[in-house]
Amino acid sequence: MSVCRCSMAVWRGLAGMLLCLVASVVCAGQVYRVGVTSFRDKAVTLEEWGPTMAFLSAQIADARFEVVPLTLPEFEAALARRELDFVLTNPQHYIVVEVRFGVSRVATLVKRENGKVVKQFGGLVFARSDRHDIRGLEDIKGRRIAAVDRTSFAGFLLQYDLLMRAGVDIEQDCKLDFLGFPQDLVVNAVLERRADVGFVRTGVLEAMAREGKIDLSRLSVINAVPTPDFPFLISTELYPEWPLAAAPHVSIDITNKVVAALLLMPPDGPAARSARYHRWSTPLEYQRVQALMRRHGVYPYDQREPIPLADVLRAYSVPILAGVLVLSLVLVVLYVRTRRLNVALKRSREKLSEMAHSDALTGLPNRNLLDDRLAFMLAKAQRSGMRIAVCLLDLDGFKPINDRWGHQVGDAVLREVAGRLSAALRDGDTVARWGGDEFVLLLEGAAADWQLFEIMKRVLAAIALDLDLCPGCRVTASIGVSLFPSDAEDAGQLLLHADQAMYEAKKEGGDRFVVYSPAGG
Repeated sequence: MSVCRCSMAVWRGLAGMLLCLVASVVCAGQVYRVGVTSFRDKAVTLEEWGPTMAFLSAQIADARFEVVPLTLPEFEAALARRELDFVLTNPQHYIVVEVRFGVSRVATLVKRENGKVVKQFGGLVFARSDRHDIRGLEDIKGRRIAAVDRTSFAGFLLQYDLLMRAGVDIEQDCKLDFLGFPQDLVVNAVLERRADVGFVRTGVLEAMAREGKIDLSRLSVINAVPTPDFPFLISTELYPEWPLAAAPHVSIDITNKVVAALLLMPPDGPAARSARYHRWSTPLEYQRVQALMRRHGVYPYDQREPIPLADVLRAYSVPILAGVLVLSLVLVVLYVRTRRLNVALKRSREKLSEMAHSDALTGLPNRNLLDDRLAFMLAKAQRSGMRIAVCLLDLDGFKPINDRWGHQVGDAVLREVAGRLSAALRDGDTVARWGGDEFVLLLEGAAADWQLFEIMKRVLAAIALDLDLCPGCRVTASIGVSLFPSDAEDAGQLLLHADQAMYEAKKEGGDRFVVYSPAGG
């Protein structure tokens, strides 16, 4: 199995390289520039996000996407010159450019680190591990602090808020050194004793350690927060991950295509692995970020209290009355158009939701929806002690049909198989298309082996029926079954075991099912 996994990794890497090559050669249409905050090195940002741009270029006809790595100050100059079409940046900076330039969020990054899916990030406060005089937040008073920039959300504002609530005003009580990007400069300043304490975004220390640039044992986290479901060292609260936003001049048509392509991107595919994320989700809300910015008077919440309404009415009563009359007339004219726009927007959102969760060929749930249903089913089973069967099904004899009768007939066969599978399962069970001629069955509550075996026999019999689409043709199935909780308790392991059992069924001649066992796998 290790050889097989290595081969798969090689093929996936080659597929990612091929995707980049195809996108660069074929896509010669409109160029869309995507600004990405480079909180580390710009060359690293280009390398990490290039495959994502290549994926979008390959998915959207007559469009080419380019990554533009920028520091926070460079962002606003580029937006002012209309040099960016999309932006990917931290939540605080997104709120700033939303107010100044009218960008609007369309998706949120979802990461997978150390086997955990995360939609949040935070800030880290650290010192050298040999600084025994700096162990708690109160010990930071009077120290020299290194950070990248005063406007950095996870590299300064989160730590500033944390220390203020602990009674340490670093503006008054400490010496601040702003070193600029990348954040690696902050880490090096602490290690080289040019600063006592450093502020960085969560994940920076782990990334530098993974790259062999630092030894984590030489650093200690101040105010370490225990977060079992978060894979990084952290000192602050967690906040929603980076949003992707569209500039106001970008058409709704291209924005919808970008969102649809990102939502349909395979989890942990070549593009996602390059930038170390898992997938994309619909845009999250950022009220907690706004509340923190209000608390510290950060732009755009740095304005003085508004003038009382009564004073405004007394000073501007005549213009206000005239404006109300004009506005009333305009509202009457725009009412019908607004209703039409709302209807069109609702239809667009419904279409995007359907595209994100359904397989285009068979109408079955796709991988995104399968992940959600399996996670929900596992959480429910962990509470109730119920058994779950995860079955990976691969068709036997499908390739000859494609070769002889063509892909149109092959697609029709897959649709017919999908219908047979849905009819053969019970209410509450799930059948999803995994890809190609593979399907996944989620069976809930098969308490006894004989119940599971009866379902498997029914499924095999349904698939083996003659096909009307190509006379004399038939397909069978090889099914691998993995059981929760006896085989594994993790979704990824259950699918892996089902895959191994399915290959055992193939080796035995197909048209059968095999239940995973460690000895056999």
